[in-house]
Amino acid sequence: MRILVVDDEKPILNLCMKVLGRIGHEVDGATDGETAVSKIAAGPIDLLVVDYKMPGIDGFEVIRRARTFNRELKIVLITGHGTREVVGKAIDGGVNGILVKPFTPDELTQTITAALV
Repeated sequence: MRILVVDDEKPILNLCMKVLGRIGHEVDGATDGETAVSKIAAGPIDLLVVDYKMPGIDGFEVIRRARTFNRELKIVLITGHGTREVVGKAIDGGVNGILVKPFTPDELTQTITAALV
């Protein structure tokens, strides 16, 4: 499975990449939305794991742009702002899973596994 992880917080990005790589996924990363969109446009990915709050374009804009390249793309949203509004917008936007910061490696693995079903 090809996964792109997008988070402006490098420790979270590195944790996600390490955990997902360890369980056998091909993982790439980006620290901003523009880079993520470029990587999505450049080649197929199966799952996008994207942070909601980032400088520049936010996670929802990355998701919107990603959907122009792949309508069937599986998406997990990472957020430290698990408000009703954010969760509702994520569900309405067809997100397959939500991870609320802080999360454990097990929570990451479980959310990714569920999103890929």
